[in-house]
Amino acid sequence: MSDIVHSKTNIMNNALRMVGSYHLDTGDTTSVAYEIANQAFNDAVVTIFSENVFTYNTFRKYYDNGVDTSTLSLTEKPGDQWKYRILLPNKGPDNTVGFQQIVKVTNKEGNTLLDWYVENFVPEGTSVVYDESYYLFTTEKEAHVYYSFVPDLGNSGLNRGDVAGNMDAHIVRALTLYMAQSMCIELSGSETRQQSLFEQYVRAVRRARVIEGRGSEPQRYINDGNSQLMNSHYGYGSV
Repeated sequence: MSDIVHSKTNIMNNALRMVGSYHLDTGDTTSVAYEIANQAFNDAVVTIFSENVFTYNTFRKYYDNGVDTSTLSLTEKPGDQWKYRILLPNKGPDNTVGFQQIVKVTNKEGNTLLDWYVENFVPEGTSVVYDESYYLFTTEKEAHVYYSFVPDLGNSGLNRGDVAGNMDAHIVRALTLYMAQSMCIELSGSETRQQSLFEQYVRAVRRARVIEGRGSEPQRYINDGNSQLMNSHYGYGSV
């Protein structure tokens, strides 16, 4: 992780400088430039973190409270092939945003689980409430669930807060360039500059993915114990 602290204001000012605009003064929350930059910042956060999985926006949570699906009615489960149902969070670690996608699921020993299914289920006879309604169906009662989320970088006092100190430089650059290209025409009127900034943004996201990939764990080797194909082969014809 980088020791450089990136604040929301610094990121916004860097993006404004890229389009040739004046920087924001400390405490400025009313000017037209602030309104444009703030909206561009929010759009950049949603776009980049909803479409990409980085270490920064990945969270792991351990669950040991899987419900035996044999105790559920037929309308409460998608099938009988999964033995347990785990209630997933509707909020990320900042307690403000929900998970975007499941990155991987492992058992309590850390072995990757391949047989799982996520469902957004609302019990019959209840109103639609988007609160704790996602369920993970799997073969294990206890599991580690890794999921990506969109961090809330616009509110102070949260884990990632107004000062995004945990964000790595390659993500900050992608975020800044997205902002710059999105507000370039509105602030500068230059389509040529906007196209140049967009191309830089595409390269920055690609580089961020490469850097994150270098720091990821290697692929797990397939063996008799974790291969669904081998398990199916060995069990073929058995009752």
